[in-house]
Amino acid sequence: MTLTAFLLIFFSIFLHAGWNFMSKATRPSAAYYLIANAVAAVILTPFLFLARISWKDLGGAFWIFLAGSICFEVIYAIGLFRTYKRNDISMAYPMVRALPVLFTAILTMTLGLGKTPGVLACCGFAVVASGCFLLPQKHLKDLFTLKNLDKKALIPILIAACGTTGYTLMDSLGTVPFKACSVSGNLITVGAYLCLVQIGIALGLAPVVFCSGREIVELRRKCLLSPWPWLCGIFSTTAYFLVVTAMGYVDNVTFIQVFRQASLPVGVAAGIIFLHEKISVPKIAGTALVVAGLVMTVL
Repeated sequence: MTLTAFLLIFFSIFLHAGWNFMSKATRPSAAYYLIANAVAAVILTPFLFLARISWKDLGGAFWIFLAGSICFEVIYAIGLFRTYKRNDISMAYPMVRALPVLFTAILTMTLGLGKTPGVLACCGFAVVASGCFLLPQKHLKDLFTLKNLDKKALIPILIAACGTTGYTLMDSLGTVPFKACSVSGNLITVGAYLCLVQIGIALGLAPVVFCSGREIVELRRKCLLSPWPWLCGIFSTTAYFLVVTAMGYVDNVTFIQVFRQASLPVGVAAGIIFLHEKISVPKIAGTALVVAGLVMTVL
């Protein structure tokens, strides 16, 4: 991993943990994320107009990757708001971030996408995943068990994790032809790509919101007047802007997926300090494993 990629992901870590904390603290909904993604789309719109893209040369593969990214992002948003309705952030956040580490590594190696990680990196992936699984447990002996999870909460956690894995892979593939057809600078090109994604997510969430009376009430009475979904949109789009930019500075997208897990200690600490969640030995041990795994991965 290059120094540029390291710095980009480092700053995205705090933004990512921040918008997830805001989501949990304000009990998100589909309407909440609709506002957040609409705000992100508006912020990124200037990039779409500034970018000089040869649209006719993009090809069908790009639009397939873009559509795939949008679909997985919508899946992620639905899974995430349902997860945060049932769980503390110290439970949900580690699980949602841990599973994609395994999923992404398995898929990239199976499909032959990018440089194959070395033995040390693969061990690092396993250590990070172990730490993420340990963080929400009550006892050290519960590692790799789901006994402390609400069984009904497991499904939205898996949905959110699959969404994260899917959009990460789709974006890593979709940004390649998009950048190749752009004569603009990297930042403007990335901003234009993300604008397309954010517009797609907002359009994808719109039917979920407007086909539900509860979500419409949520939209009118809470989300439109609250500053939190608006701030969430700013934080989330900036965080992923940095992530997608970093994709151009690594040999394998799995390295980005793993290093982003450094946001876990930040998220856990925010839950303990601001939401008064209990601290435990598994949380401390899990955080240590995450850090150790990250060091193994980037060496």
